[in-house]
Amino acid sequence: MEASQPNKLDSLTVWGGILLTLLLLNGLGAIAGGIAVMRAAMPFPDVWLQGTPFHSFFLPGLILFLAVGGSHLVAGYAIFRRHPLAKRAAMFAGIVLSGWMIGELVLIGFQAPIQVWFMGVGPLEFGLSIAPLRHA
Repeated sequence: MEASQPNKLDSLTVWGGILLTLLLLNGLGAIAGGIAVMRAAMPFPDVWLQGTPFHSFFLPGLILFLAVGGSHLVAGYAIFRRHPLAKRAAMFAGIVLSGWMIGELVLIGFQAPIQVWFMGVGPLEFGLSIAPLRHA
């Protein structure tokens, strides 16, 4: 009789589960949001681009897609797969999200209440990545 494989999620602490959930949801949201911004499915006012290095929303959408979405999904996958660099990947994803939000606020200013949420989530992800993610 074969020993059953342990479920990769069974050994996550509460903090690890919260972090994994945040990484996956934010990663999928950034991927979807990045695509929507690149395809102009989310029409933002062109006035937001005044004074920025961008001439359209395509490049910011691509950065959102690749940097924010990519870093979050890679970190979530690393936690799920128990990769030795999972904590560092999650830390990096939190830094990327925080950097994205700081850059957004510097370039276009405060435009929507959701920005407050993401300004808190980046540091939260960073902080959770320091916590024990798995039971010993």
